[in-house]
Amino acid sequence: MSQYKYYYNKLLAILESIYPKRETRNIAKLYFEDRFGVIAPEDIVKLKKDIFNSDLLRFQTGEPLQYIVGKAFFYNSFFKVDKSVLIPRPETELLVDEATNSIENKNVKVLDIGTGSGCIALSIAKEKPNTLITAIDVSESALVIASHNKKSLNITNTEFKLMDFLNKGNWTKLEKYDLIVSNPPYIKESEKKLMGDSTLRFEPKIALFPNNTDHLIFYKMIFEFATSHLNPGGNIYCEINEYTTDELKNIIKQYNYNWKFIHDLQGKPRILHLT
Repeated sequence: MSQYKYYYNKLLAILESIYPKRETRNIAKLYFEDRFGVIAPEDIVKLKKDIFNSDLLRFQTGEPLQYIVGKAFFYNSFFKVDKSVLIPRPETELLVDEATNSIENKNVKVLDIGTGSGCIALSIAKEKPNTLITAIDVSESALVIASHNKKSLNITNTEFKLMDFLNKGNWTKLEKYDLIVSNPPYIKESEKKLMGDSTLRFEPKIALFPNNTDHLIFYKMIFEFATSHLNPGGNIYCEINEYTTDELKNIIKQYNYNWKFIHDLQGKPRILHLT
């Protein structure tokens, strides 16, 4: 048995005890490609056993691949990630698509609320270099990661600010914007049983669950904020929990917004668009 095959099978055995079998081979393949540059078994000459064995222990705990290798692929770019930020999801790319497609003019001002790794703000900035983007987060450690990603992607049209958006007193520090985007914490405590163990144990709870008894608090605050901070003709795009559409409709009725839900490839309501 080749050296590659031996270590591949060793990792696969651990992954199969944690993940659905259909996912394990892809995770193993991505790991060896990223960590050791192995595209095919014959490419491996000398695997650094100390790194592999250390990673293996982390895999055994259920830690996600992205945290182990320290990066995640999102919207055609790699972003540094660690346990202080949420791992970017493919479904969030729809939010970036919709937001960038709405930008027609130069010097559009954008606000990203709860930026985390900066993946949404920086992806928009990369696609639309003439935009002026402000991205805020309550987590100082998250903004360290976001700033690293800004530098590695050579983005110049984005600034990051440490700010608690739920504190209305901070709104005076913000301007008026043509586009507001957000993938806020929106998971109910009661939905924990539906989530993967890996997500619950390793990803930051502050990015998953609102630090409030009201699971829709961020949407309520965004809607209110926009009444005074969204320029005429502006757009709001928020990623949403597919199970809360009826609740969101009732909240939107309190405001004079035009709105629609945008569905993902699985037909699930994924994005809320307000104008």
